[in-house]
Amino acid sequence: MLIVVIFSASAITHAQKDSVNFGIKFSGFVNGQAYYDSRQTVNSREAQLLLYPDSVYKDKSGKDLNAVPSMNQVAMMTRLKGDVWGPNAFKAKSSAVIEADFTGPSNIENNAFRLRHAYVKLDWGKTKLLMGQYWHPFSLPEMLPDLQSLNTGAPFHPFARQPQIRLDHRIKNLNFVISVSSERDYVSEGPAGSSSVYLRNAVVPSTNVQIQYLKDDNIFGIAGDFKMLRPRTKSSLGYKVDEKIESYSGSAFAKMKLKKISVKIQGVVGQNLSDFLMIGGYGVRAFSDSLIDERTYTTINVTSGWVDIATNGKKLQVGIFGGYLKNLGSLYNIRGDYYTKGKDIAYLYRVSPRVVFCSGKVRIASEVEYTVAAYGKPNSLADVKDAKEVYNIRILLGIYYYF
Repeated sequence: MLIVVIFSASAITHAQKDSVNFGIKFSGFVNGQAYYDSRQTVNSREAQLLLYPDSVYKDKSGKDLNAVPSMNQVAMMTRLKGDVWGPNAFKAKSSAVIEADFTGPSNIENNAFRLRHAYVKLDWGKTKLLMGQYWHPFSLPEMLPDLQSLNTGAPFHPFARQPQIRLDHRIKNLNFVISVSSERDYVSEGPAGSSSVYLRNAVVPSTNVQIQYLKDDNIFGIAGDFKMLRPRTKSSLGYKVDEKIESYSGSAFAKMKLKKISVKIQGVVGQNLSDFLMIGGYGVRAFSDSLIDERTYTTINVTSGWVDIATNGKKLQVGIFGGYLKNLGSLYNIRGDYYTKGKDIAYLYRVSPRVVFCSGKVRIASEVEYTVAAYGKPNSLADVKDAKEVYNIRILLGIYYYF
């Protein structure tokens, strides 16, 4: 019933477009996927969003409890997008976007309709202002790997959509970007678990600056990011505390569209990047005031790099993705709790080939993900030692109908 109402409204607004210069155009796709994993994995959304294989966990007889294959079929990645246009505002072209899918806001609400993007954009030509929920600047849509998997290259490619205010200003081929963002669906770790409260209580929004060189369909850029969290406002002894942890990250990226192939590549070095579906986070460095249980913190740092190569065919597209992520540990000893993802992982890597068949509005895709995680024991500097590799093979088949 909802879809009928939406498309009825779309038809009406299209009819009124010429007279009032206002309307909405709907697009999206219906997607069905089937996938098999060779072992248990660290994942989300009924394992559709695969991150990496789970660690070896032996029973009393020495058998690995996680060495169990699984398979599933879902259609929750099905997506609906509304592009809104209207009359000029503040001497700028005005537009808005609403986009949603059925992956739900959490793991217990799979198949629920949930918000992906919702933003307003004002375009003065050289300068553009965006406010709302959109891809974080580390997750440029132009730079998303062309994968079929819902993880879109995570945890090697930083993955996050956040509420933000973003300003772009272009001078010839250079585009300068600054954004300030909060956290919503992709949040940081802390004493109360995964939550946006740590960034909210720090008051200072996450800040990202970026310089892009744009020419035709090619893009080259560098970016820097600053984030501050306030892990606690009250100590375990009931005293008010003012604890902060700052983190800094950088990224370099390039997209090159050649005659027969397209190449995308990105490198990231960062601190406390767990809100991007990457490993890392922070830990308690010291107890600065033991009488009230006030603490100082230190970040756990990582570096990652990935490349995606694909052919530009209209009917047949072949591609391959490769990624590597390394846990760099901490600059200072951790003497208390960890707030992190993948605390016992030394490094990860993935190789993922794919083939896509296109005909009209339909696309059929097959993809294989070979992902390796090296598990070990972290020392006081969060540097993982004696790591042993565990692998998972995912075989995925998907079909898309675009509209």
